[in-house]
Amino acid sequence: MVSHRKKNFLPPPLFPVAGFAAVIFVGSLVLHALPMPSGAHMPLIDAVFMATSATCVTGLSLYDIGSQLNPWAQGALLLMIQVGGLGIMLLSTVFLMALGQRVSFQSRFLIQDTYTDGRHTHLRTFVAQVMLFTMVIEAVGAALLFGAFAHRFPLGQALFQAVFHSVSAFCNAGFSLLPDSLMSYQNSPLVILTMGGLIVLGGIGFLVLHESYQAFRGQRSWRRLSLHSKLAVTSTGFLIVSGTLFFLACEWQTTLAALPLATKILASLFQSITTRTAGFNSLDFSQMTNLTLLGTLLLMFIGACPGSTGGGVKTTTVAVLVALSRARLRGCPCVHAFRRTISDETQRRAFSVFVLSAIVVVLGTAFLVGLESNNALPMTTRGMFLKLLFEATSAFGTVGLSLGATTHLNFGGKVTVIALMFIGRLGPLVLAMAIQPAKGVSRYEYAVEPVMIG
Repeated sequence: MVSHRKKNFLPPPLFPVAGFAAVIFVGSLVLHALPMPSGAHMPLIDAVFMATSATCVTGLSLYDIGSQLNPWAQGALLLMIQVGGLGIMLLSTVFLMALGQRVSFQSRFLIQDTYTDGRHTHLRTFVAQVMLFTMVIEAVGAALLFGAFAHRFPLGQALFQAVFHSVSAFCNAGFSLLPDSLMSYQNSPLVILTMGGLIVLGGIGFLVLHESYQAFRGQRSWRRLSLHSKLAVTSTGFLIVSGTLFFLACEWQTTLAALPLATKILASLFQSITTRTAGFNSLDFSQMTNLTLLGTLLLMFIGACPGSTGGGVKTTTVAVLVALSRARLRGCPCVHAFRRTISDETQRRAFSVFVLSAIVVVLGTAFLVGLESNNALPMTTRGMFLKLLFEATSAFGTVGLSLGATTHLNFGGKVTVIALMFIGRLGPLVLAMAIQPAKGVSRYEYAVEPVMIG
């Protein structure tokens, strides 16, 4: 009996790459075709930039979305943000399930590897819970935000503002219809805490939400959470607290000087949360100290958690490297965390992701510096190098914060930032796996020889 196996058109690692590229392509055509309120059409390179930024949930923008794009273009961006946040592979699998079709083993493996730890998780149930969590969280967020926006906008516009900002926050996109992001709401605990909560829930990862939901229902003990969830929650909490204290200390006499104490704490907390991947701001980054910007660069590079809507090298990657460094400094042969041993494969992946990410940011910055050397970037308060380093890190971490360089990029600069956003969303390791040659089996090993270090 002859078995006829259907040959895949693309290798499995290229599925998400092709999926995101397809959405960006279609989104670019839509944005280019839709006229702006001025009557002009968005240049094609700008349309590709905006579509990439939305699909890769980055938030870098060449236009004031609220005033320079019409409602149809805003709706198109909102759809791309939602699709990009959840991921092409997840949405396509949901559609296949809805049609009653069989999900391929490779698609099943890719989704489980992206959104779960691959163990004890029924894919159909998990995907349904991901969609349910997303709809419920975004709906609750929109309802809370509507109460605040209704005091400033007509009801219909307030509803759209609430939905747009809720989806943008949960997907960690950073797009805002307001001209100053959230600076005009820095004194509103309802808006700031709601947006901050949405960002944390979207950036913590679906596996953590899934396990937390099970623990809440009594199906799992809180102590029995997976090592991944423990590392994600611990590292996220540490970064939020330490980031809040950092912003308070560094900006007390500058951007926070004129604010009351409660607003100082609220603004610092929000910036600590949003800096790692979302990109909203309630403070003026152009007026911040160099030390604050240095800390912001580090937070943007770290990013959110794996399997989430955020980017960066991921919190668990840094947590594994910290655990590895601690073990080596103590002379321990094994790397431990929460009374569990971290596998050698996990350590190698964490190291690879970190190194590849650093290389991407350095090369991206180098390209921007070279391409923008003759461009008249605004340099009133910051040098060009810092602006472009900040831009490259923000694009790779899919953060969306900028020191003002985005709207002044030339053609080459825009292409470079587009590439950084695309790579940052998919992950350097995913791209490396997609293009690496077939592995060969080594039949011999070379002799071991020490190398002096330090």
